[in-house]
Amino acid sequence: MRAMPHLVSAAALALLVAIMPGRAHHAVQAQFDVDQAVEKRGILTKIDWINPHTYMHFDVAEDGVTRKYAIESLGILGLRRAGIDSKSAFKIGELFTFTINPSRDGSATGLLVTLVFPDGRRYDVRNQDTAGAGG
Repeated sequence: MRAMPHLVSAAALALLVAIMPGRAHHAVQAQFDVDQAVEKRGILTKIDWINPHTYMHFDVAEDGVTRKYAIESLGILGLRRAGIDSKSAFKIGELFTFTINPSRDGSATGLLVTLVFPDGRRYDVRNQDTAGAGG
């Protein structure tokens, strides 16, 4: 009988660990200020074309300093639904304009709302897949 409290504790801990990733994935409002939209312009330095979320990395000049932004977006299928069909649509070194829901902690991150390519093509990615982007 002495092992019972340890068994219950271990089971509770296992359950907690199992549910945490699911809760964290959908807690976008905790990480980003979804009531605020900020427009930025930056040079694309890298793109992580991965699921469940793609990441776009930009160098953005702010107050005479270059900040390196890592912008979270939809997964690959969500971007395709928005009209961006492949990673090859992006050219490293080009200037993009983007609107983000900024990070609540002031870090150089954000959740992508709109993306404007250098040639003027505009994509509203936030409204394509609210489940995939934490809506």
